[in-house]
Amino acid sequence: MEDDKKKVQEKESEMDDRSQMQIENDVVDLGQYWSALRPNLWKIALFSLAGGITTLLLMFLQPNIYQSTSVITPSLDEKKQHPALGALASFGVSIGGPSSIEDLESLFRSNDLAVRVCRKYDLWPIVLAKKFDPATGTVRPGWKDRLFGYEKGPRVPGDWDAIRAMRNRLRVSVSKKSGTVSVSFESPSAEGSANIVKYFLEEGKSRLQEEELDRAIRNKKFIEDQIGKTVDALNRDRLYSLLGHEVEREMMARNREQFGFKIIDSPRVSDRVYKPRRGLAAALAFFLTLFAGFVFLVVRGAVGGKKG
Repeated sequence: MEDDKKKVQEKESEMDDRSQMQIENDVVDLGQYWSALRPNLWKIALFSLAGGITTLLLMFLQPNIYQSTSVITPSLDEKKQHPALGALASFGVSIGGPSSIEDLESLFRSNDLAVRVCRKYDLWPIVLAKKFDPATGTVRPGWKDRLFGYEKGPRVPGDWDAIRAMRNRLRVSVSKKSGTVSVSFESPSAEGSANIVKYFLEEGKSRLQEEELDRAIRNKKFIEDQIGKTVDALNRDRLYSLLGHEVEREMMARNREQFGFKIIDSPRVSDRVYKPRRGLAAALAFFLTLFAGFVFLVVRGAVGGKKG
């Protein structure tokens, strides 16, 4: 029995020694790492400073980008002003215009509106920048286009050029809490960005007016046809009431300012660069290279310590 107890005690002692050795091996020797870092701190600082300065110089090669923003809100939904308009909906006749922030968001994101604005106001020098040649009125293919074989030579700008340019620079954001839509544009020209936002607002309103006028004219024709076919006096009175409402909608669409939406904040010419944020990029590069330098020396010191 005593021999068995001695054996158990010896095994427990061996296990304790092994655990202690394992703990000693797992302890991080900070002094070892610091001794590897201390003589090389100036190298890390110079390396990080060079990285920050290089990034700053590269950022100065990038053009200044200016942003202009306008905030709008939907106008009152007119179809709710006349409960009898449900009668037209029962015949499959369209009775409503854009009256929600989702509808306005879809409008300003539409490719048709982008093409309409670019073509009407000849915005190619702004949206295509250096790729557009004003002398010939053509687009010069970039190095990516040549590399992937999309384009081989100059050509007249088309709809897809407008769509791609607006997709990359036009920003449309919605705030459901406040019920507003923000429309912003980015370009190398501060005045150009403000003008393009203004063009989008004008053409967006024009498109809404055109759709509302077309809708009102078609509804008037439909109601007039129904009046000619209706014999019942009560139904004729209701149809005349609907006809009067459609005439009113047509007049409002022709004459009302800011039809379809109200402008809360007009686009203004920016007095400051929106991007690139050169100082932020340089500071970020500095700290990243600083961190990378520390990690490299720590790893190298740890590997050297193990070999030793």
